[in-house]
Amino acid sequence: MKKLFQFLGILLLIFPAITYGECIEGDCNNGFGIYIFPEGGQYAGQFSGGEFAGTGKQVYADGNRSEGMFANGLLHGKGTLTYPDGSIYSGDFNRGAISGKGSMIFPNNSKYEGEFVDGIFHGMGTYTYSDGSQYKGQFKKGLLDGKGVLHSDGQVYRGEFKEGEHYGKGTITYFDKSQEIGEWKNGEFVVTQKIKAPMKKKTETPEGEEKPFGDEDIALEDFSNPEQDKDPFGDEDFPEQEDIFLEDDLAAEQEQEDIFSQDNINEETEGAEQ
Repeated sequence: MKKLFQFLGILLLIFPAITYGECIEGDCNNGFGIYIFPEGGQYAGQFSGGEFAGTGKQVYADGNRSEGMFANGLLHGKGTLTYPDGSIYSGDFNRGAISGKGSMIFPNNSKYEGEFVDGIFHGMGTYTYSDGSQYKGQFKKGLLDGKGVLHSDGQVYRGEFKEGEHYGKGTITYFDKSQEIGEWKNGEFVVTQKIKAPMKKKTETPEGEEKPFGDEDIALEDFSNPEQDKDPFGDEDFPEQEDIFLEDDLAAEQEQEDIFSQDNINEETEGAEQ
């Protein structure tokens, strides 16, 4: 199974209300205006009572850029936040913090969609890795925690997770639909039951053509089934060879005696007629 990772980055951002700066254009009290900050960056959008309120765009001194709904000087409601490294968050904000439902796209093309609390993954969500692997399930404090499904390397794991690691009971389904059911102990998956892959339906072979030998004729071995240890070609399935030959000899002798007996009868009949 794929080695799980831990989310180390915290996405929490609290956006400050207006500090001492300068309104360089428009109405920065009750209307539309452009406001610049002394440390760098600016806000362009709607104002109410001298605070950011309504739709607007903000550029921060550290390179972050946001766009969306503002209230009391903070992002609140739907919005988008773009980081200097190219990461993009789109979704809900609550008083300047990323909280609610949203999506986060990272520079390596990995992506998270789901619930956030105070800027971290928390609740139900889906994380898609850059290689196409995907986890869908519960998160807690930024980590895989709870029940979930992990698709990776042609395998599907359904089970429990705790603090970013496999935990408890689960089931692994392989590409051929065979399954292993077990429990994680000390970082190892201990198999308690194996389920064979379902047999494929045999395809019809045109008359006259010899059917090729295919994998569908072979059942995967189940080590938990003692019946598998029996020889499928045991002697009980075949009669003894000597018995076959003996029966053939007796039949041939009987047939020859019948022929001779019939010839004798025919000769006696012909003699009597003469």
